[in-house]
Amino acid sequence: MIVEDEVIVAEMLQKMLYELGYVDSQRCRKPKEAEKLIQTGKFSLAILDINLSGGFEGIELGKLCSRKQLPYFFLTSYSDRNTIQKATSVKPGNYVVKPFSAQDILVAVELTLMHARPEIAIKGETAKLKFGLTDRESEILVLMLKRLSNNEIADQLFISINTVKSHMRGIYNKTGTSTKKELAALIDDFSI
Repeated sequence: MIVEDEVIVAEMLQKMLYELGYVDSQRCRKPKEAEKLIQTGKFSLAILDINLSGGFEGIELGKLCSRKQLPYFFLTSYSDRNTIQKATSVKPGNYVVKPFSAQDILVAVELTLMHARPEIAIKGETAKLKFGLTDRESEILVLMLKRLSNNEIADQLFISINTVKSHMRGIYNKTGTSTKKELAALIDDFSI
């Protein structure tokens, strides 16, 4: 997802991404529109301009991405100390200053994705192996650990709520737990 208010920059970035092999990207210009897209979590990386409407809206969007455990990096014209300090306080995957090259974007994307494998996903993979969870159960477990509701899990995976509940019963049976809280406590004990 590209969040950039300069149309020419957004189009150029989308073209670069396509040429680098990232063929499925979407763009938005306004912070509210970006907020809605972030809430859906239906993208694998966000590229956020810091200054969208004369302020630091991109940093606020970065905070939201962090809460949703979605990888992102900043793309900006600003490289002053104050902006960099504000940006780094939310721990982006990278910080690219305009003008940029396709190589700059490739490095930023790859490094951001490399560092974005959240601890929850690693713990989910560990639980899958330890308890013999299916791929789908492991996927649902990770979303449960991200504190998504059953409805949100169903929406994100494009399955019915009853299917989610059925998989959750399987997870509980295999792990010897009976609530999300017990399951989270068990998984939190895994060392990485």
